[in-house]
Amino acid sequence: MPQGVTLTRRGVCSVFLFVALWLGGSVPMTLGAERTSDAGSPGPAGIGAGKNVLWLAMAPRMGPALLTQEQAFRATLKAGLPDTVTVHAEYLEMTLIEDEGLEDEVVEYFAAKYARKKFDLVAIVNSRSLRFVLRHRARLFPGAPVVFGAVDRRAAADIALSPDVSGVWLKTDWMGTFDAALRLQPDLEHVVVVTGASAVDRTWQATARAQLEPRRGRLTITYMGGLPIEVLLERAAALPARTAVILGAFLRDGAGRDFLAPEVATRLARVATVPVYAINEVNMGSGTVGGHVVSWEGQGRRQAEIGIQLLRGERPTPDETGMNAYRFDARQLRRFKLDKGNVPPGSTLLFDEPSTWQLYRGYVVSAVILLALQSWLIAGLLASRAQRQRAQAALAEQLHFETLVSKVLTAVIIAPGGEERPIERALALIGAELGVDQIVLAERNEARRTADVTHAWCREGVRALPPSIEWSLYPWISRRLRENEVVTVTPRNPLPPEAETDRQSATAMDIRSLLAVPLILEGTVAGFLSFATMRAAREWPDEFVERCRLLAEVLVNTLARRRAEAGVLAAEERNRQQREELAHALRVNTLGQFSVSMAHEINQPLTAIAINARAMAWMIEGGPAEAAAAAEALADINAAAMRAGSVIARLRALSRREYSPKAGLNLDTLIDEVTSLLQPDLSLKRITIHRVSAPGLPPVSGDPIQLQQVFLNLVMNASEAIVRGGEIERRITVTSGHSVPGGVEVAVADTGVGAKDLDLDQMFESFVTTKLGGLGMGLSISRSIVEAHGGRIYAKTTGERGLTVYVELPAQEDGSIRGGAPTGTTRDT
Repeated sequence: MPQGVTLTRRGVCSVFLFVALWLGGSVPMTLGAERTSDAGSPGPAGIGAGKNVLWLAMAPRMGPALLTQEQAFRATLKAGLPDTVTVHAEYLEMTLIEDEGLEDEVVEYFAAKYARKKFDLVAIVNSRSLRFVLRHRARLFPGAPVVFGAVDRRAAADIALSPDVSGVWLKTDWMGTFDAALRLQPDLEHVVVVTGASAVDRTWQATARAQLEPRRGRLTITYMGGLPIEVLLERAAALPARTAVILGAFLRDGAGRDFLAPEVATRLARVATVPVYAINEVNMGSGTVGGHVVSWEGQGRRQAEIGIQLLRGERPTPDETGMNAYRFDARQLRRFKLDKGNVPPGSTLLFDEPSTWQLYRGYVVSAVILLALQSWLIAGLLASRAQRQRAQAALAEQLHFETLVSKVLTAVIIAPGGEERPIERALALIGAELGVDQIVLAERNEARRTADVTHAWCREGVRALPPSIEWSLYPWISRRLRENEVVTVTPRNPLPPEAETDRQSATAMDIRSLLAVPLILEGTVAGFLSFATMRAAREWPDEFVERCRLLAEVLVNTLARRRAEAGVLAAEERNRQQREELAHALRVNTLGQFSVSMAHEINQPLTAIAINARAMAWMIEGGPAEAAAAAEALADINAAAMRAGSVIARLRALSRREYSPKAGLNLDTLIDEVTSLLQPDLSLKRITIHRVSAPGLPPVSGDPIQLQQVFLNLVMNASEAIVRGGEIERRITVTSGHSVPGGVEVAVADTGVGAKDLDLDQMFESFVTTKLGGLGMGLSISRSIVEAHGGRIYAKTTGERGLTVYVELPAQEDGSIRGGAPTGTTRDT
């Protein structure tokens, strides 16, 4: 090959190397090799199954756009053909090269490179490539249909297309972008169209004029084409408001310098103070707002669809519909404060990356809610802890106060001694616990118009109050207490001006703070409980006042209870004395009833004494011989006197009033003395007493006179019942035994009228009697005596006639037998 040809081919190599470097490795190629891609494994050159397709781009510097178009072309072609498809890609930057001889070198290069390759389809981009292929198609690609893309119809107006040549026209929709600018900027007044100085740039500007001139009128349209880049940028920076810039093709400026489309878009958008709209999709992302741009993906997809039709033998006509799309840069919309809601329907928002708030709104909201919830929980826990601490302090204080109340109750209720000492001890406890200097418990004295101090406590070194406080010294305080109001005197709550007398009296007693609580007894104010401090003034909180009111109630209730108990004891003592007096009167009355028999009983020993005395006088006159008889007479006199004295002693014992309990009493002895005393009266009534005594009867404790009165009343009642019964068997049976566990039992049975018409439960009540002229107190007094000795008395009927009264008494604890017969006895008297 000639040397000149070799040098020319080196120039071609330089062009290919420049294109490869410009594409940055996105389209790797070397001289003498093509970029291939197929769905299967390629075979040797010129041999192989499937389809061979050549992708040829002699395009200006639009590398990313061409790559997008090629990828869409490949994907659509492979998806639409069942055969294996091999695509050979060739990229040549020929648009800006004016050397006509270079085209021959390229033809030689392709002829040598693809001499053994037969292509089924040739896909080209732009009008320069279309012209190149159509001129050299017969030599380089004989019989291969041609499908073109991104070919401007104006630029290819002089090209005659055969039926097997079809493709996609490049539609630059200036009007669509213009309308989009009006939607986004309703107040738009100026439109500036920017293009470059190359042949392609001039073609784009001509298209812009053809589309936009009919819209000139209200809007001013200015064309800035073929300017040096510096002048363009300077003018763009000085554009007025309400202006929009529409950027078309700009491959070369007026100074002859070549540029990449994104480079111009970036520099223009950086200096312009108004929105810059785009026609070419390749300018998206370089600072332009967007517009109705050429869709290179749509170009490649539609180009492949038409190529498939050509491979199938069809002959479609070129198409230009659907190759543009509304695309906008969301970042630039925000930059110029353009409402994205005004973009045309179906638009695509690119770079609409959500803000940090939009991206992490859920997380932020959740975190804020969680933080708020956590803060609320922490605050709640802190408040709960503070509340719990206050509650614990209140509970501790309440427990302390309740302990104080229990101590006070213990002091006034359980403490031994009289009434005064426990109350004063309680006041000392209260004063020590509450930290006061003086506590006074006083009663109102209406007659003397004073408050009499009944109990008081003073701390050591504090002057004591007088025993009586005149109302006139504290008129205001006395009036408030009479009205059942609590009086508090503190530094924050001093006495009012009308209480000047009270203030002076308090100052005289060194009182710095005072709390007086009225004492309510039976619905009236009976006195007051006061707390005072002399060493230092203090406040009286409401809780303290309520507790002092409770203490006042405890003390007044205690006083009332102790006084009530004292009254009950006094009443019981009076009842006991009255009962004893009544029992004594009953005994005297009983003794009076059988005074005749008692007189006979006493007259017999007295008559014997008189007779023996006269006989003794006769014997003395008879001399020494009658000495033995005189001694016998003296013995009879002594025995009779003893007998009379015994009767008188028993009468005196029954008639005395004193109470003298004893231990070790033998019931048989007490019963026998009563029956012996009543024997004369019973003899006159022709009544027999039958005594039955059980062996080993245990002793009892009590008053022998009161117990004998019980038996006396029972025997007398039995004898009177027998007398009312008429001429029948007259017998009283007195039985003593220990059939009751832990005690003894005495039963008095008679053969009298019985108790047909008398309720046995009511016969021991007071004033219940069946005797004419009877008081009904005998059995009542007997029951009180028996119950006072820890026993019980009751009655039962015995057949058609008679009544039995039982007396049960507890035995003495040691159970020893003192006096009485060791064995049981039965006798009649």
